[in-house]
Amino acid sequence: MIELTRKQIHLIRSTIRQALGITSSRRAPNVTFRATPVGLLIQSFSDNIAVEHRIEGDFRPSVITLPYEALQACEGKRNDQVGIQRDGDTITVQWLDGGIPQTAQYNHAEPVEVPEAPTELTGIDREFIPAMAEAVATTDNESSRFALSCVRLRGSDGQIAATDGRQALMYSGFSFPWDDDVLVPATKAFSSKAFSNAVQVSIGHSDDWVSIQADNWTLHLKIEKDARFPNMDDHVPAVDAATSTMILADTDAEFLTQASRKLPAASEFNAPVTVDLNGSVAIRAKSADQDIGTELVLSNSQRSGEEMRFNTNRDYLRRAASLGFRQIYLQAAEAPAFCRDDRRSYIWALLGKDGAITPDATLTRIESPSDPPKPSPQRRTTIPMRNTKRPTSTRSRADKPASVLAKAEALRDSLSVALTDTRELISVIKAKRKQNRLVETTLRSLKQLENIGA
Repeated sequence: MIELTRKQIHLIRSTIRQALGITSSRRAPNVTFRATPVGLLIQSFSDNIAVEHRIEGDFRPSVITLPYEALQACEGKRNDQVGIQRDGDTITVQWLDGGIPQTAQYNHAEPVEVPEAPTELTGIDREFIPAMAEAVATTDNESSRFALSCVRLRGSDGQIAATDGRQALMYSGFSFPWDDDVLVPATKAFSSKAFSNAVQVSIGHSDDWVSIQADNWTLHLKIEKDARFPNMDDHVPAVDAATSTMILADTDAEFLTQASRKLPAASEFNAPVTVDLNGSVAIRAKSADQDIGTELVLSNSQRSGEEMRFNTNRDYLRRAASLGFRQIYLQAAEAPAFCRDDRRSYIWALLGKDGAITPDATLTRIESPSDPPKPSPQRRTTIPMRNTKRPTSTRSRADKPASVLAKAEALRDSLSVALTDTRELISVIKAKRKQNRLVETTLRSLKQLENIGA
């Protein structure tokens, strides 16, 4: 008997679903459990992607194949035990649900065969996993044009690249154990909890497969040898080609990612917004059935370069901010917007400039919270410490009245100077008042002259 917890099975089933792209409309593949004295292998395979999970331990040797739905039936969020046992061609699964025993039986099926992992795997930067997750989010599984459902792994410079024809993402700086370009199918496994939490990541390839190992999970991706991938490097301009730059403050980037979802026209085709880089950084939206639109003002952001007003899909603008880019470069109102840093490039197509929402006092205006002013460095003033020790005086008691008299005379002189200054200030104020009355009289006279001339 193979024993796992309901919580383990939930993680296994969820990872398989994301890796193989299982949906309610797509028939799910079977899952095979291969138990050995040194561990348990859980494997599943669909078309051009295979996934397997390794659990170390001493298991009684057996091979059990279950339908994917069996995992759905017995999974859970608790650590209750699940027993899986095979008797001939009948597989019995037993577990507790709220303390009540549950039993389900299934027919044994042919075991799933997954590709063999390469004999040698090379360690790779753990950043590879989130980079692949972002690349997969940039693909298009519905497109038949080029290989837009694939991610390109280029060995020459360690670049990950993906595009759906409207946006493109490139992430360089990885080290792949090959020199040429390799196209692999997109999979959401990289966004799963099992892969995103992995500490040790390694990669390798055979003639037909790229294998990625993340801790005790292994993903096999079939190499798409006959597919064509667009040349994207030539489409990302250099930073100095930009004529205008939208510079996002960190607080505004967070505000933008949240607020832009709630702007009007979010459900319309292309989710359009107008970005105005004029005196301020403003984002405007208005749905087709609205008379008055809404304007977001990013109070802490600014523009560098020429003024520009352009239309864009808000999802791409929001994505640029969520990717951590704080400078969005623009060449023209209808040329692609792009972002670059040391390792990444992100570019997307803008919408046509027709229908751009212009400034209007009737717009519902929402401003992002202003950043608190940065505290100015305080000047340190050294205050001499008062000497609390009584000095040893050599003066006689007769000297003290003379000292008091000198202080009194000094105070008298100070008060005399202050009195003189005060009298001068009063004279200046009186002269200023007289001058103001003269100006007012002159203005009244001029106005009267205008009235007469009229």
